Amino acid sequence: MAEPPPIPPAPAGFGWRSLACLADIIPLFICGHAVAGIVADADALAAYATQQQWTRGLIELYLQSFSAPSADASRRILEYAFSPPKETIEAVVTWSWHVGTTTFLVMLSALTTQETLMGTTLGKRMFRLRTADFAGGGRASFLACLLRSAWKSAFFALPNPVFIVVGIVNFHVPLFRKDKRAWHDVWTRTQVVESGR
Repeated sequence: MAEPPPIPPAPAGFGWRSLACLADIIPLFICGHAVAGIVADADALAAYATQQQWTRGLIELYLQSFSAPSADASRRILEYAFSPPKETIEAVVTWSWHVGTTTFLVMLSALTTQETLMGTTLGKRMFRLRTADFAGGGRASFLACLLRSAWKSAFFALPNPVFIVVGIVNFHVPLFRKDKRAWHDVWTRTQVVESGR
């Protein structure tokens, strides 16, 4: 008599999965920004200084508008905020891409390493979740872990509107699927499940 197939692990609930994601991403996001400051070259640091100077100017105008409120003060704030000089726009783009790329690499390496070596991430471990192969419920392959981590890292780190919009939709997909899988789970043939530990 053949043995029945094993009972698959229960898929993780949307709330627990979201909390685990935040527990993973927030520290890595902060770490990525710190590393970006450390590895910045002269051009990136100059872009950061220009961006900070523009920000200080905006804050000064805003504070002045409180001490002497007027329509002219409001107009100056709007002009300053929505018509920055070309150099400021270039500086913001340069610094944003430097920070985004560095943070992407930090997140990608940390998440891939954790899921490959432990079968879970620190955030998932906190909430007793793990990433499993969808077919058998075992540990996900290195390639699946790499692709999952690349998608999440791109969504959270890279300043690209396409990644942001698609990422927001993807984040909510498990709410509408019976198997509670997001698109990156489907593409990599994985599932976030309860670890039972």
